[in-house]
Amino acid sequence: MKLQQCTTVLATMLLSSLFLTACNDSDDNDVVLGVTPPSETLTDCMWQDGPTSKSNTGADPRNFAYPDTNVNYWSSEFTIPEGAKVYLDGDYPYARHSSLVSYTSAGERVNSLRDFEIQPNKGVENPFLVGNSRLNKERGYTAEIKLGDLPVQPEVNTLYAPKTDSNKVAILYRVYVPNKGLDDKGGVSFPRYRVELADGKVIRGEEVCNVLQVKDRQIKNQNALDIYETVYNAYRPVFGKGYPARQEPKWFKTFNAVDNFKCVFQLYAFDGSEIKTCEGQQPPSIMNQWATPDNEYMIAATSRELGEVVVLRGKLPSTTKTYHGDAVVNASQLRYWSICTNEQFTSATNYCLYDEEITQFDKDGFYTIVVANKDDRPNNAIESCGITYLQQSERGDGFYTVPKNSPDYDAAKDNGHSDLGLLLVRNLLPSADFKQSLQNVTTNGTEKDILDDFAPDITYTTKAEFEALGCGKK
Repeated sequence: MKLQQCTTVLATMLLSSLFLTACNDSDDNDVVLGVTPPSETLTDCMWQDGPTSKSNTGADPRNFAYPDTNVNYWSSEFTIPEGAKVYLDGDYPYARHSSLVSYTSAGERVNSLRDFEIQPNKGVENPFLVGNSRLNKERGYTAEIKLGDLPVQPEVNTLYAPKTDSNKVAILYRVYVPNKGLDDKGGVSFPRYRVELADGKVIRGEEVCNVLQVKDRQIKNQNALDIYETVYNAYRPVFGKGYPARQEPKWFKTFNAVDNFKCVFQLYAFDGSEIKTCEGQQPPSIMNQWATPDNEYMIAATSRELGEVVVLRGKLPSTTKTYHGDAVVNASQLRYWSICTNEQFTSATNYCLYDEEITQFDKDGFYTIVVANKDDRPNNAIESCGITYLQQSERGDGFYTVPKNSPDYDAAKDNGHSDLGLLLVRNLLPSADFKQSLQNVTTNGTEKDILDDFAPDITYTTKAEFEALGCGKK
């Protein structure tokens, strides 16, 4: 296979989708929970666990597609009988954000219903609208899943899925940052399926799973081992120490799988004699497989060969505060912000910080985040010294030469290119007047120009050098 072909195929695999999943661990129970519907209406059999980074390691077979550790994700794949109508009876979760997104059976996004767009049942107030109460007990809504093309003016509370010969549908359900003390679903049940057959008969409860022929499986990950190794080995001698990371790290917005890969691996326009950069290019924005429509992302490659400690200094956009049970939705620049460390090959997420977890700022409003392996963490990279710590993967990019599902795979012996890391920043649902969001970046290389201090500066140092700075606001 030609190297250019390898690059394209690998790119599609490597950054193929940005699933968002997660957990929130707390033992407090200080928020009223939603009303649990009668057991006969529950259709939990329709929902499968999605990717997760709860284990903080790429060795977990369900940790793939860059899941955020503060988000929970479930999938539902099924077939709609000809002439049937499918409804979801749900409750708004006590959480930062939730959404229902429809896809083709191949994972191409079709349509989405975001929390603030869903009109509630009579007598219920939507808890995701600015100024509304977040903690009301009555939280119900009803949505319809409808086969057909997405119209110019979609119907209210309608999630469209493509009409095909098979009528196969895929739905992803996301819940971001449940309130403190609540379960992954944010204190309410899964949205409950209800089917009205062509003859008018209404199906509820577990019988729905048989009628809709739900797929009892979890979405799986794929890796192209030989292609990744070919590209890495071919270009590391060209670029040298730390490849694919740069001596001066740069943020790149993720536009599409192929261009994302080319920017990170510095292969945007390699013609055999000259290597150019991707700056100045305007790649098409193409939703990757199973991706959420609500986020935009930027990524930066790092390497311990260039510095065992990575220091980030930037400003945090204002965000909606919810975790501690805030009573009312506040206006903000973003709904949610996070930064994560990831394994580039496995597409696993290791550790994340989201906006409410960053509490230390200097007199000018800047945070300092230290990113390092556990053993390389400086002793002054602690909150009492004004520093927030984010752990790096001990597995580097997580590269392995034997498939993880092979009986010959040994995680203890195959820890990848251990020097490599990948940082990923999320911007979720910016307000219309917030111009410094990733959603406003259209050209590679302008990330810092548009985001300014909201795109943190990235520098390398050593553990000893950082410790020499002492303890105090940086």
